[in-house]
This record gives sequence, structure tokens and C-alpha cells, in this order.
Amino acid sequence: MSTISVGEIMELAAEQAARYAGSGTPDLDERVEAFVDGVAEAVEHPTVNVERFADSLFERLDSAIIRLEACAEPRRGHPEGDELQRQKVFFAAVADRLSARMQQRLDAGGAPQ
Repeated sequence: MSTISVGEIMELAAEQAARYAGSGTPDLDERVEAFVDGVAEAVEHPTVNVERFADSLFERLDSAIIRLEACAEPRRGHPEGDELQRQKVFFAAVADRLSARMQQRLDAGGAPQ
């Protein structure tokens, strides 16, 4: 398996957040777990500096959440109301689950290169 960039993860996360928000279903945990499992192998690649990668990824995830929270006025093509809230929750859950997964790797001796 090859590695994946932070930008690619963010694109995938945005796509999955939109799908989750639009679905209206209460399956957040399952969707987040499936998403994290889908990118984990690439993130956990032996050549990836986990700490640096995590810092960059979580900075981007935090920025995405902040941008979503800053949507004061609804704009065409942008989520609002419950859909907006569900996207924020999805990004926060992804950040939490990826953080736990990366910390497990570091604790298991997968120290950065």
C-alpha cells in the first residue's frame, strides 16, 4: 500500500462528511470507523513520520471545523442547519478516532523516522 497525503485525506473526509450529513442516518460511529480503517494502512506506512503527519492532518481537520462553524449566513451550495452540524460532528469524530489510532502506533513503538 502506498502512502496518502493530508490533502487526499481531507478530500476523502469532506466527501464522506457530506454523504453522512445528507443521509440523515444515525450511523456516525460506523462511518467514521470505516473511513479511518480505509486510510489507516496508508497513514501507518513505515515511511510516514506519524507525529509530523498527525500535526498537519489535525491542523487541517481543525481548520475545516472552524470554517464550518464560521458559516453564519447560508450560501448556495453550502450546508446549513442539521446538515452543517452533522458535517462538523463527522470531522470532529474523524479527528478523534485518527488521533487515537496514531497514538496507538506511537505507543507500540512506531516512532517517527
